[in-house]
Amino acid sequence: MTDFSPPDWIEARPYQQEAIQKWLDADGCGILRMATGTGKTITALLAAAHVARSLDGKLVLIIAVPYQHLVDQWADEVSGFRVTPVLAYQSRRDWQPTLERELLEFNNGVRETCVVITTHRTLAGEGARQTLNRAAGRTMLIGDEVHHLGAPQAQNALMDMVDLRLGLSATPERWYDDEGTGELEAYFGGTVFDYGLREAIDAGALCEYYYVPHIVELQDDEMEVYLELTEKIGRLMARQNDDGSPDLEDNPALKTALFKRARLIGTAREKLSLLVELLRRQADPKHTLVYCSDGSTGVDVKGTRHVDETTQRLRSELGLSVERFTAREDQAEREELLTAFDEGEIEVLTSIRCLDEGVDVPATRNAYILASTSNPRQYIQRRGRILRQHPGKKYAVIHDFITIPDTSRHPELHSDDRYRAERKLIEGELERVSTFAEGARNHPDADIDGVPTSPTSLREVKRRYNLLTG
Repeated sequence: MTDFSPPDWIEARPYQQEAIQKWLDADGCGILRMATGTGKTITALLAAAHVARSLDGKLVLIIAVPYQHLVDQWADEVSGFRVTPVLAYQSRRDWQPTLERELLEFNNGVRETCVVITTHRTLAGEGARQTLNRAAGRTMLIGDEVHHLGAPQAQNALMDMVDLRLGLSATPERWYDDEGTGELEAYFGGTVFDYGLREAIDAGALCEYYYVPHIVELQDDEMEVYLELTEKIGRLMARQNDDGSPDLEDNPALKTALFKRARLIGTAREKLSLLVELLRRQADPKHTLVYCSDGSTGVDVKGTRHVDETTQRLRSELGLSVERFTAREDQAEREELLTAFDEGEIEVLTSIRCLDEGVDVPATRNAYILASTSNPRQYIQRRGRILRQHPGKKYAVIHDFITIPDTSRHPELHSDDRYRAERKLIEGELERVSTFAEGARNHPDADIDGVPTSPTSLREVKRRYNLLTG
């Protein structure tokens, strides 16, 4: 038995075995596109263990993750494979001497396997790469959430000396970055295995879910600011790529206007009132997750943070046990929050983006998405985390809040520039709706008919903006 081998209790699911075989058939290079919650970490480690076994343990394994808290999560999983990894992040003085010693032992045949877990940022730095380049033997890179490695500042982590390359992501394509996506495909060799949400649900890896979209409207003061921003966006969108997507890097004014409008939509006042009403009706408020905007409430950017106001209103109006899960909480506090949430001591968690990648909340039974970007990676990641299996959890319910300006009250939106900019926004919102509805137990009703809380159906919205198909 080699130093790096899986624990006896791990038994790969059939789709995980298939993923490993597809990667091996591609000469140990490729990206596994696997739905969030389907066990990408274990799949990758089993692939590495297979390689280590075939090489009689002579392997340097580099695991690169986007965030520091994921280093610790991977370390917990790796420890079950009978090795102690070097955790290379933060100050070099804390890890470089250990890594240099282990590589020296590896090169001299004293050590079979050397495993280092690091962040994308650290691996992209010159110090880490110079040290790892001293490895004399087969080297394997596992790139977790591999889409991050396509960013210009992270591409230095894609080292030529690595001959075995395994990328992991539910959404490997980079949003509005064809060049970065191309770099990833060239380095890893493209996607060799694709395992989507429906397949994961049918296999029992994820739970079933109901999808309930709610259409909300902007109030008059919000609408005034919205119209100003939409008119500006309409003018600026004249400068765009041939494919119709906004050229945000060459048009910073457009990027700023889109950002401001997205925050205004995310913090629409009516959303909190509707959330309070829906939770009031919910039979059991436990294990509820609320995704908030990263902006402030109201049209004044100096207002209360959306996540703070959401938390306060649920506490004061419904008497619920609600806690924030944001970047302000340290790792120890986060672990305490997740444990209390899992046990039902905290009924509701309010979050911004901290639960998007790498944080498991399998106990979630009801999720309310008050704010979301049109970036598919964000909402696909969120859905996968909500659908993780948990004892006693038969299905999940996802409530999606969609802001649609009422053109019947604001006919000025029909002007060419405004309508064009508005249609682009609605198209992005409805793409998310279709993605969520497609895998839901109540599809197609979730996508078409709307819900009792909405005065307008999604079919009417599609008709209004000429987006009906079929």
